[in-house]
Order: sequence, then C-alpha cells, then structure tokens
Amino acid sequence: MNESGYIVVTVKTAGGALPVENAVVTVKDANGNILYVEFTDRSGRTPRLRVAAPPLANSETPGAAEPPFYSYNIETDKEGYASVRNLNVPIYPGITSIQPVEMLPLPEGSRNESITFTEGEPPAL
Repeated sequence: MNESGYIVVTVKTAGGALPVENAVVTVKDANGNILYVEFTDRSGRTPRLRVAAPPLANSETPGAAEPPFYSYNIETDKEGYASVRNLNVPIYPGITSIQPVEMLPLPEGSRNESITFTEGEPPAL
C-alpha cells in the first residue's frame, strides 16, 4: 500500500535573497507523467503538493528490497531566467520535502537555457 509524501518548491534568485513570483513549477513522476503544474506565490513558494510515497515499513527494514523513497522530477521555468531541472528528488512517506530552486537571470535577448541537477550527483556545469 502506498502512502503520501509532500513537496514544497521554493524559488529564489540573487543568491537566495529574492523570491521569484509566478515561476511555473512542473512535478513529474519517474515515468515522466505530469502530476502538478503550479505557479509560485509572491514568496516564491508553491502550495504543499501531495505525492505518492512507498510504505513507511520500507525505511524501517534494513536491506529492504524496495527503496524507502520515490523519486520525482521538478522543472521550474520563468521567462528571463534559465530553466532549472531537479531530477530524482526523493520523497519519503509522511515527510514534507522542501526543494530549493535557484534561478539565474539570462542576459537580455539570449535564448532560454537550462540547468539540470540530479540528486546524489555533483551539479553539471
């Protein structure tokens, strides 16, 4: 039986000093299915989003066959900023995970660029 976990995405710029309002945040499951498309509020946050998580027993049993978390991909977009992709974001049962996103402004007239982060790996530069 699956349980639930939660995601809140916080989107900022300027080294985390300024929130990014009206950024589009898309949450997808591991198969690429879109679960949510939300806009950040004036504080740069999404609502608390409920997603499936594995049974709590998976995290209480050493060496369990199934992982103690489910992975989700989060895409964040806003015109004038490089798009950010956070891959394999772990969600645990009963936990609200806060996913920080740092958006970098693009120079005027430049094409949209993307930055990808994969959980558990160093950032790709």
